[in-house]
Amino acid sequence: MKDRVTPLEGVHNFRHFHGYQGLEGARVREGLFRSGHFSRSSEADRGFFKDLGISVVADLRRPRERTLEPSNWPEHFALRVIESDDDDHHEPPHLQFLRKGDLSPEAVHNYMLSAYRRIPRETGNQIVFREGFKALASGEADAGFLVHCAAGKDRTGIFCALVLGELGVDEETIVEDYLLTNHAVDFDALVPLVMERMVGQTEKPMSEQAIRTFLGVHADLLTQAFETMGGREAYLRDVLGITDEERDALRQRWLVG
Repeated sequence: MKDRVTPLEGVHNFRHFHGYQGLEGARVREGLFRSGHFSRSSEADRGFFKDLGISVVADLRRPRERTLEPSNWPEHFALRVIESDDDDHHEPPHLQFLRKGDLSPEAVHNYMLSAYRRIPRETGNQIVFREGFKALASGEADAGFLVHCAAGKDRTGIFCALVLGELGVDEETIVEDYLLTNHAVDFDALVPLVMERMVGQTEKPMSEQAIRTFLGVHADLLTQAFETMGGREAYLRDVLGITDEERDALRQRWLVG
């Protein structure tokens, strides 16, 4: 699993989610990537990204997140970016929680459970989920596809789980891919920086354990998301409006062997 991770200079949690075994022994073909945001990408990061040949990016961040930390893509690079201007244009929900809430590890985990109940229902996420899925199914993203949010773990993790599930990857592997964030991110280096930032933003101290809970992922969070959806197939069909033809096209394009 750790071989899937590519450490970059200014982008956290960059890795691929192709190569898994899917339906009838076929494998998910190369070209599927996931990460945190690219606002701090270095010149070397941008060169690496350009060499991958990615043609479509699904950016799951809210409008305010994109404004505060705009993506730093390679110059003069043909790229379609899928994003949404829906939902809250003000302070992100996690910052609202951090300003007002109990910051114990237990409270942080409970907040994350509530976030995973919210994420599948938000209009902006649904728009990007839908258009990202359609791009994968239509052939528009055949050259390469990247999905990201801020940290590349929650909104991104749910989308990747939806796609891998549609391609027939088994549930245990999907959860392992989701949990890889806990190994892909250098928490020892990141936690002190986040602790300092949190105090500056919220004027409230936060323990190291609570921050690790906030920055990491846990299997019960993904379970919560799919329970909220009512299952993958119902969510794709009834909420996102993905047709059976598009589901079949996704498999035809992204399964090989």
